[in-house]
Amino acid sequence: MNILAIDSTTDRLVVCARIDGKYAEKISGEDVKRHNGLLLAYVDEVLASLGRTLNDIDVFAAVCGPGSFTGIRVGVSTVKAFCSALDKPVVAVDALSLIGYGKSGEFITAIDARNDNYYAAMFSGDCFNVVWEKSVTKTELLSYNVSVTYQTLPTSGDDIISIAERRAAQGLFESNLSPVYLKKSQAERMKDGE
Repeated sequence: MNILAIDSTTDRLVVCARIDGKYAEKISGEDVKRHNGLLLAYVDEVLASLGRTLNDIDVFAAVCGPGSFTGIRVGVSTVKAFCSALDKPVVAVDALSLIGYGKSGEFITAIDARNDNYYAAMFSGDCFNVVWEKSVTKTELLSYNVSVTYQTLPTSGDDIISIAERRAAQGLFESNLSPVYLKKSQAERMKDGE
């Protein structure tokens, strides 16, 4: 199965692909927040390094959030466009599951959402068994008395591909790929007077 995946949920853009067992990735620097301007060039670079084109992809994958509101939309929209143009299936990868990839037992993963808030998820067994996923304060996060793994950069493209392969093998394709937001954006909160 040939997969191309995009993660634009963090400060670093990740584009990766596994085609015929060969892997390639391109990850932006942490000080570069121009995902929209870099994304298509990164896709071209990754595919060229494997000697392939978009037509060779069997399944597309996008990390759909939670994370950067604008970043999520950039990645999800691009993947949706590829799937629509090429009539290919897509799988969603949850950013909190990605952080917990390879872990076992009961654990929590968390992404700093600023102002003492976190996007968090609790898992039981492995990163595919979500108990809950929500926006929490740091106090609430620590009150669970469970091991917490915080997001670190850069994201592993190989882990994104591994999760995408498992979801595709299980037939967990998205009919309407959409972003995962666990709270309103700052603009929405200001509009609503929050």
